[in-house]
Amino acid sequence: MENGYFKTVLLVEDEGLTRSAMKTLILANEPLLEIDEADGFEQAKEKLSAGSYDLMFLDYNLRGNATGMDLLNWIREEEREVQTIMLSAQDDRDTVLECIKHGACGFISKGSEQGAEVFREALRTILSGRVYLPNTVLGKGGHSPKPVATHSSPTVESLELPPRLTETLRYLLQGLSNKAIARKMNISENTAKEYSSDLLARFHVTRRTFLIVEMARRGIEMPVSHPTA
Repeated sequence: MENGYFKTVLLVEDEGLTRSAMKTLILANEPLLEIDEADGFEQAKEKLSAGSYDLMFLDYNLRGNATGMDLLNWIREEEREVQTIMLSAQDDRDTVLECIKHGACGFISKGSEQGAEVFREALRTILSGRVYLPNTVLGKGGHSPKPVATHSSPTVESLELPPRLTETLRYLLQGLSNKAIARKMNISENTAKEYSSDLLARFHVTRRTFLIVEMARRGIEMPVSHPTA
């Protein structure tokens, strides 16, 4: 498929065979992506410190002393600009929402018997600039992939947001705090809070976590801003 959103991807998965299968599926959907790999927390930190990535697939249950959640928290603390998709067979609503709360902007379930098809559908959604979440969060039940839409998804432009709110929304999807958003946008933290509150009100939600869930429900396409090294 033609991808106008992502260029560089980091796969963080401690199972070599699983990592290889994921890379094959991703390249089958988008052959021009540059894909890097990490087998755990420390190697992922090294990769993220040395370079920049538009998108990261992160295993929730990394083996060793540090988990995928630990890496997610490190990314947030370091204010890294990377859209992170968590992967886990533990896909209950509380787990998924906890990942989003700590900075993930998507979640792919490993718990489905239709694993490869679910991953392919998730890829189609993510590479088109939309948020992908399992049905356990969207309230549809089960793990089956949703049918591919035959019509174009609404774009962020269709929301008619002021440019600064669109920029704020992009940073919120990357899990950045109001303080970090303020630094990125060269504004005060209070102004960043006002922008965040305005977005919550426009989407009729009370928390950032549910803002991302609502983005997934509506299927809104959100272009990324490619970070500089």
